[in-house]
Amino acid sequence: MASIRIAVIPGDGIGPDLVTQLEKVINALNTRFQTGISLKQFPYGANYYLKSGISIPDEFIDEVAHNYDAILLGTLGDNRIPDMRHALEIVFKLRERLNLTMSIHPVRLFQSWLGTQKDIETKTVDYLIIKEIFESTINSADQIYLKGRESAVLMQSSLFTAKNIRVFIQNAFEYLKKHNREVVCFVDQGLKFKQSQMLWNSIVAEIQDKYPEIKVTSKLINSAIKDILLNPDDSDAYIATSDNGDVLSAISSIIMGGYGLSYSIELNPDLISVYRIMQASSIKLSGSNTINPFGTFLTLWQILSDNGNIQESDTLMAALMTNFSNHWVTIDLGGIMGTDEVTDYICGHISNKN
Repeated sequence: MASIRIAVIPGDGIGPDLVTQLEKVINALNTRFQTGISLKQFPYGANYYLKSGISIPDEFIDEVAHNYDAILLGTLGDNRIPDMRHALEIVFKLRERLNLTMSIHPVRLFQSWLGTQKDIETKTVDYLIIKEIFESTINSADQIYLKGRESAVLMQSSLFTAKNIRVFIQNAFEYLKKHNREVVCFVDQGLKFKQSQMLWNSIVAEIQDKYPEIKVTSKLINSAIKDILLNPDDSDAYIATSDNGDVLSAISSIIMGGYGLSYSIELNPDLISVYRIMQASSIKLSGSNTINPFGTFLTLWQILSDNGNIQESDTLMAALMTNFSNHWVTIDLGGIMGTDEVTDYICGHISNKN
């Protein structure tokens, strides 16, 4: 079994609580499989920023890129920093220095009773949302002229280059091929952004020709939303810019049971990836034993799968599915269990070798 080194930034609010539960599950996996999964926590978040004025040091990013197998990023957000500057700097610095060009949000409905859609039990919800996160977030700019006046003018702009669009689309298709996703919907920019639409569409068509096994359709954002709500099994994946992808992710998280089940992968296939827990920091819930830990455990499952630890990932998924099947879940999912109790059931399943 290959050992895995995970650099963990618990972040703010419930982040440290989630990492505490994660350590219990990792201890159970290590005891059973002697894998040597190790976590090292780093303090970057609101408290660190308020004390030092530093969100995340460049040296840390350079170190983990070459000495760890994955970065797990916890929840970010603290009302002591109203503009959430520290959170934005952490996310954007990781993207810039690690050259993370795309985010992948796996969407899966694990049990029909978790879903919010009518007749969802007759459909399969299992698709990916792949977002461009480099230029469409880092290079966006806005400026207000004549601020405070009736004649104030707001200008917003985004910058895209053919080079980076091509890298993103190429990486997206490689990921789809690797994970046997054969039907993909490209979410079109629309006529409002005509030049952007033409550039993106031309590059998608160029790269699509190299992957004849992948069928590509193109839809505007409103049509893609309709498909996700009414026909979620029509596509294996959706490729989108950051803004459109964020809309699809928000809707999809609700369909699958809430943000407590959601995570994302910010990917650099040649270096290291950042695995993000998508829950809010929910500072008032910190220490309350009501926090949903499933998204954190699913994030670990993804890290194990991506690093080739199949026995461990399969065992963890079987434990999670047992909890879902028996409704052994937290209050936000309609259950009656506390965070610790949910984790104890999962660890018990992992420890049971029968």
